[in-house]
Amino acid sequence: MNKFITLLSASVLGLGLSASAQIVLQEDFNGTSGTALPAGWSQVKKAATGWKTNTGSLAFTAGWAVPTGTGRYAVVDEWNNNGTNENNDTTRLVTPTFSLTGVTGAWLTYKSYFVKAAYSGGSPAENAYVLISTNGGTSWTVIDTVNANPVDWEINAVNLSSYNNTANLQVAFSYHDGADLTKHLIGIAVDDVKIYVPPTNEMALLSVTPSTASPTAYGVTSGTLALGGKVFNNGSSTITSYKLHYQQGSNPEVVGNITGVSIAPFTSATVTAPTPLAMPSSLGDYPVKMWVELTGDTEATNDSGTTTVTAVNFMPTKKILAEEGTGTWCGWCPRGAVYMDSMAKTHPNNFSLIAVHNGDPMVVAAYDSYLGSKIGGYPSMLIDRREELDPSDLFDVYDEQKDYFGYADITLTDVPAPGFSYSLKATVKPAINLNGDYRLAMVLVEDDVKGTESGYAQANYYSGGASGNMGGYESKPSKVPAKDMVYNHVARMIVPGVNGAAGSLPASMTAGSNYDYTFNTTIPQPYHRNEMHAVVMLIRNSDGVVLNTQNKTVPVGISNVAAALEAVRIVPNPATDKATVRFTVTENTTANVMVYDMTGRVVFNTTTADFATGAHSIDINTSNLPAGAYTVKLQTAKGATTQPLSVVK
Repeated sequence: MNKFITLLSASVLGLGLSASAQIVLQEDFNGTSGTALPAGWSQVKKAATGWKTNTGSLAFTAGWAVPTGTGRYAVVDEWNNNGTNENNDTTRLVTPTFSLTGVTGAWLTYKSYFVKAAYSGGSPAENAYVLISTNGGTSWTVIDTVNANPVDWEINAVNLSSYNNTANLQVAFSYHDGADLTKHLIGIAVDDVKIYVPPTNEMALLSVTPSTASPTAYGVTSGTLALGGKVFNNGSSTITSYKLHYQQGSNPEVVGNITGVSIAPFTSATVTAPTPLAMPSSLGDYPVKMWVELTGDTEATNDSGTTTVTAVNFMPTKKILAEEGTGTWCGWCPRGAVYMDSMAKTHPNNFSLIAVHNGDPMVVAAYDSYLGSKIGGYPSMLIDRREELDPSDLFDVYDEQKDYFGYADITLTDVPAPGFSYSLKATVKPAINLNGDYRLAMVLVEDDVKGTESGYAQANYYSGGASGNMGGYESKPSKVPAKDMVYNHVARMIVPGVNGAAGSLPASMTAGSNYDYTFNTTIPQPYHRNEMHAVVMLIRNSDGVVLNTQNKTVPVGISNVAAALEAVRIVPNPATDKATVRFTVTENTTANVMVYDMTGRVVFNTTTADFATGAHSIDINTSNLPAGAYTVKLQTAKGATTQPLSVVK
């Protein structure tokens, strides 16, 4: 039994093929109406509903739904019929009786949409099987087990050669829900049932890669680009060799001999053209046609496909964005921390990693609200705001997407800024012409974040190891104390917002030109600038996709002035009405004192004065300051240094 997990057209499965494809039974359910089954079809059921026919999308739970695009189909809809206490422990959809007398080499093909859901602990669980009977339904034999594919329709094929020359046959599609009437599961949909003798040799080209406008359909002018695709064996014989042709525009076709393969009947295979495509010497989009050639192929209409490739001046450095939804309350979220830390160590130049916290002291409300509306649960992450994946998929993302086209290079340059202000210039250099609403956004990310309050304690479902190893969390308690937790990749600010700065880039950008935008913000205390970096993302506002990102360490912003100052301290600390900054100057300089609150606002400052070599002091009036934490900055002509100050009342 072989599976191919891509929606195929009816023609790929041989519907409407030449006379050499002998059809015994065929049903696409399109001739039905309402919920009625096709003429000659029957069912065995315990529930009031059982099997019925339907059209269009059928919504189940947790975002699962029967995909559209297949017309009418047969379905057991346990999820939506639970109000009647559906008992679908054995619910069979049965074909009319058919005969293979005088027929050899028949196959059964069908499409299925099956989540194969199960409750926690595995019970109840749904299963589905394909059965065959040779005695009018008195007894049945399992000939196939339906596998799960909650994403799309799946093509299934079963070899019926063991029933050659057999009469009085029936096939049944049997759904089982675990027989627990207190709980309901999902159901199963079936379509395009066909029993036939396929041609001996029949091959289809299902897709061409890279596909048009995909992130891999770009190549440097006068360079090369790998071409390939996916093929499918519609015939009854195993394919061991064939030819793969492609042609770019009116250029001569390129032929490759594909040998040493073994593509069994009704299975697919990927193929790479032995000779890469020579990219044109001028920028632009170029059509490419591809086709397969198999000796004895009886059907030519499904042998070819097309794509479009784009020639560019350079390939931007791609840095993938991973925005993870997490929270200290989430017991599975240590998984996100482990995989993100591992990715940061192994492939630091390929990812921008951001942990967006929910329901804990590290939350950034607007960012949390945005990500929470895009993901289905915690932990989960958006990749370039194109797809939602589990953190455990990060290494697969690296393998698949590290060479995706980045659209533009992003260069980041620090801009001098006073005090706790922060300025960063982003220079965007597109590799292709970009026309439309493109925007820049900046996220300030902090590592080594610690806290003492209870909200920093991490729930941990990996405790004890029952759920497997997870970076050492299996040996930690189910609630890891705040004092033992360190959080990395923590989103602290997003500037100016989740959708980027409108007008930050012009509506028309030319390939190879530079476009600048400067972010200006204030980094509040007590964020630790020495543990922070900025992530700048290039956003295509039409669909919200992030095309590329770049990172840069946030400068501390305060230079080392140890050579100019000695013995800097604040007394008393904590202070009530007055604090004194005491310091020794090792060479003549100017100096002044500024005090910042936790938002970065200046709440006290002195005028700049001259100080000769020796010991000095500057008083700070704290009588009007609310109780809380402050930062004192001693600025000299040689630079500045800071000290924490606590005010109590």
